[in-house]
Amino acid sequence: MKRNVCSRPFVLTVLFCLSFLGCHKSGENARDSQHKQEVASNPIDLGEFTSKTTGEEKRIDMTQFKRTALNIPYAGTQNPRQTLDIIYPRRGVAPYKTIVLFHGGGWMAGDKRSEAVAPVFQATVQGYAVVSVNYRLSDEVKWPKPLHDAKAAIRFLRANAGKYQLDAKNLVVWGASAGGHIAEMLAATNHKPSFEDLTMGSKDSSSAVQGVVSWCAVHDVSALTDAGTPLANKIMGFDVRTNRTKTHNANPIELVTPRFPPILLVHGTGDQVVPYKQSVDMQRKVNEVTRKPTARLITFEGAIHVDPVIKTNRNVHENLDFVDRILYPEGRNPYRYAGHLEIKLLE
Repeated sequence: MKRNVCSRPFVLTVLFCLSFLGCHKSGENARDSQHKQEVASNPIDLGEFTSKTTGEEKRIDMTQFKRTALNIPYAGTQNPRQTLDIIYPRRGVAPYKTIVLFHGGGWMAGDKRSEAVAPVFQATVQGYAVVSVNYRLSDEVKWPKPLHDAKAAIRFLRANAGKYQLDAKNLVVWGASAGGHIAEMLAATNHKPSFEDLTMGSKDSSSAVQGVVSWCAVHDVSALTDAGTPLANKIMGFDVRTNRTKTHNANPIELVTPRFPPILLVHGTGDQVVPYKQSVDMQRKVNEVTRKPTARLITFEGAIHVDPVIKTNRNVHENLDFVDRILYPEGRNPYRYAGHLEIKLLE
């Protein structure tokens, strides 16, 4: 499925020099001429990666949510990068259907309360609990430690589902960019003990996930653009282009099995960090290996990396339709409605 989006031109060499994840303003569709004019007057916005390094990162105001459980350690440590937040739904009855969210940021930036993850918090007014997870970054660890963290978080949620009133029997994971990569790695390594670090707790619980929503995700860390490759090099600890065989266990596309769960891929054709072709190839690989339409791809023509058009309420609602079909009988979520939540940010 394709969507058209008009994106403002930008100078790619700026991204190469900064090696930052980028995004800029774009209109939701070609007919929205007024919005396109506003977009054209805005400077390039390099997103959460730049804002974090300059100390200008905006964070979500968590006091706006009716009920939360915040900064919960999931790995038995005091490391703030190994904590998660639970945002409970405004509508629904416990135990709550649950989406587990992994932020982006090139494996070296971002946070569970970053402005960048705010669109997914819309799920809390559609009957879902959202669990937003921090994981260790490339300034602290190398791969596969972030995956070990993600699996530990999933095991923790299952082990403590009763305490936190969550329905953790079936879990959908959602991520953008590096967070989408981690979400896909969870799915690709379901029931593969060699990808776990059980010393991090809840060893008797499963880390398997039952569905994935993946925005602009990395499917092959060795095949990124010149803007994205330095980020992959840092988390892997070596040059991913000249040591491609060493990246095998970090590439979801190379780990797909017949049991791969349903996945929704969302990607823009103008992505300057993760080539759009990666999602095309991932969809094909998953459907070939599972021998059924397990993977669906939504394409935004001209959209760049995690383009604002991907974060619109319209797209989030469509993505939640996909989640409904996984977590609710016959996909009938009784708590869905057409409204949305205006997410407040801290000043």
